[in-house]
Amino acid sequence: MTIPHAEHEDYTEFMYPSGLWNGYWEQAVYGRQPMQDFFLRFADGTITGEGRDVIGEFTIEGAYDADGDIKFVKQYVGKHAVLYSGRHDGEGTILGKWSIPPLWSGAFALRPVQSRADPNLPIEIIESS
Repeated sequence: MTIPHAEHEDYTEFMYPSGLWNGYWEQAVYGRQPMQDFFLRFADGTITGEGRDVIGEFTIEGAYDADGDIKFVKQYVGKHAVLYSGRHDGEGTILGKWSIPPLWSGAFALRPVQSRADPNLPIEIIESS
């Protein structure tokens, strides 16, 4: 796999692929809480998405840039909003801090779900020359 260079227009597509993502957020009293298989869409510097975690259903709206910075609001349906601010680590994960001002905050990490090969497909034999 070839990784696009930062100045290349496809670099942000490499950093921020639309599709299924997972990750976690941490809070002092509750520990690490998973966010599994939620959907994110990245296009022209805008991020949108939706999913569910231990708190409930949520939507996501925000922005990202070619330098790897990302900011978004996770709005729980019928509940509170959470601010997220992070940065792509260059290896596929977004790391950062979430906050519900002025009292609560903690770390988070997000990463795209990697597609897996279909175990039912036949094995292809490659002949060496």
